[in-house]
Amino acid sequence: MTKVLVIEDNNLIRETVLEILEWHGFEAVGAQNGQVGLKIALAQIPDLILSDVMMPKLNGFEVFATLRSHPATANIPFIFMTATEIEKALELGADGYLQKPCSATQILAAIANQLEKPTVTNLKYQKSQTNCEESNLKLLLENCF
Repeated sequence: MTKVLVIEDNNLIRETVLEILEWHGFEAVGAQNGQVGLKIALAQIPDLILSDVMMPKLNGFEVFATLRSHPATANIPFIFMTATEIEKALELGADGYLQKPCSATQILAAIANQLEKPTVTNLKYQKSQTNCEESNLKLLLENCF
């Protein structure tokens, strides 16, 4: 089952997106801010991340940069959900964006688009919990918080 991490500080939006994803057969995990989202991403290595931009603790851009800098999470498709920061999301090299407000159809289409892309064949950067030592993940978590 495909695991999607939803990082969103607005409870109603987060719960709605999680419900949509679960209804469509995804394993959906939610995080109420960037700091919690980063911890979950590093611990669970989801198949895809949907993230708000403007959040407390760590914003979406900080979460994105941190995850891209670590081999275990560097290739996780990352889609920003934002009303205003679309240009910056594209400049940073995000895999996609959804302009808020967005519909269930738009969310599901963006996810499907990312999941259909071919995976990286370079094992050095391939997303896998076995490719990174637990101590490296712990060190990254300690350095981020």
